[in-house]
Amino acid sequence: MDYFEVFSLPRLLTIDLAALEKKFHELSRQYHPDYFSTGSADEKQRALRMTALLNDAYRTLRHTVRRIEYLLHLEGFKPDGSKVPQSFLMEIFEINEQMEEVKSGGASKEQVAALRNEIQERAAGFESQIQSASAEWDRLLSSGAAPEQLKAQLTKLTETLSESSYIRNLEQDLEETA
Repeated sequence: MDYFEVFSLPRLLTIDLAALEKKFHELSRQYHPDYFSTGSADEKQRALRMTALLNDAYRTLRHTVRRIEYLLHLEGFKPDGSKVPQSFLMEIFEINEQMEEVKSGGASKEQVAALRNEIQERAAGFESQIQSASAEWDRLLSSGAAPEQLKAQLTKLTETLSESSYIRNLEQDLEETA
């Protein structure tokens, strides 16, 4: 049973998070191990497995990037940095050089602010691309699109996530440094 099935959801990327949380709490109460304390060993074990599955599924599906990564995994795709355009990698290299200057203490407050702004703008751009690609996946899946169209959209999601991971890492690195 995959995480979408746990919550009786189609494999869409746009999820009503309030409804997901409500369903999570309902299922958590239904399968809480305390309710099976007088049950058989099999019932207790099943409740523990279901609780663990519910927790893992909820943690994954409530987070946009994890949800997309999970769907890609289910569909046989894996984001990786090996297919990132060379021009993008060069831009990341330049940002990393600026980051090294920040880490060494050689950057002014203005340079740090400019770097933070650039990274945040790129992150917002990728967030927009991810939302757009997710909405397109949902549209294609809901309309019964041909497998090759679905595969093309999954490829696009994979590429976008691969590139955005560089920016997420830069954001985290800057926050830890500055």
